Amino acid sequence: MKLLAKLVITVSAAALTLGLTQPAWSQTVEDNPVVENSPLVEVPQDAVDPPPSFEEKLKLAQEGDIDIQISLAKDYLSGDNDTPVRPVDAARWLTTASEKGNAEAQFLLANLLREGAKGLKANPKNAVTLYASAADKGHMEAAYWAADAYHYGKGVKAVPGKAISFYEKAADLGHVASKNNLGLMYLQGKGVDRDLQTAFRLFSDTAQSGNSWGQNNLGGMYEMGWGTVKNTDRALQLYQRSAAAGNIHGASNMVRLRAVLEVAAKAEAAEQETGNTPDTVTGSEPQTSETPDTGAANPPAEAEILGGSTAN
Repeated sequence: MKLLAKLVITVSAAALTLGLTQPAWSQTVEDNPVVENSPLVEVPQDAVDPPPSFEEKLKLAQEGDIDIQISLAKDYLSGDNDTPVRPVDAARWLTTASEKGNAEAQFLLANLLREGAKGLKANPKNAVTLYASAADKGHMEAAYWAADAYHYGKGVKAVPGKAISFYEKAADLGHVASKNNLGLMYLQGKGVDRDLQTAFRLFSDTAQSGNSWGQNNLGGMYEMGWGTVKNTDRALQLYQRSAAAGNIHGASNMVRLRAVLEVAAKAEAAEQETGNTPDTVTGSEPQTSETPDTGAANPPAEAEILGGSTAN
């Protein structure tokens, strides 16, 4: 009996030790009941809560839920979720959320006021105020549109210095169009001292991101030797990339520079054959446009090079 008792104690101690050192896994489904919300359990599709209905959203919006107010406004604009398309109601809810300081609501309301909508009169001046307020809260796209307004005088008097400030806010947040337009302003000395090195850096950043305007603009800098050593081969490569992406300015600059280089090559070949010095070959400067996303504008008078940018 003493030996048997000793064996029982030994086995029990071993089992206790095993339980402390290794996880216990059930051997059958029956032994391992499903734990609710377990990450190992696949939740049936019909168990997921459906999105709130229009009536539920309306109730939550009336109770002061800012996120729902913005969501409801978007539905009023798009007609999603069985919501009637009513821009005026969208503006009403966006105004409610904007008054509480919500940057996204201010941005969306500014978009409505910039262009106007059915039953809603355009008010570009108020749009700029809202863009500026949202930009000060760190809203990237709002900063871009505030800069655009002060750059081109849309709803407010054109103030290049303010445009620079808002472009910088958006550029610091990674907005490509703002970097391109900011680069053009540094190139021209518009609202800021002319700084070719800064313009070159900004265009380099946007070109490296694959932006066709940045590629075109950087090509112009290399072609003219502005902010960098002149390199027409590099310029042509960048124009080709811009053209391949569908940029009309990049395509135009590519064709023009190719023609210039071909004439220069023929003149050099003729010089080698005859020993005569050829006339200097010159070409027109690259094209530029600063218009964000509504098509090409007239190129700036001082620096007809490059090609603006696209918004967003």
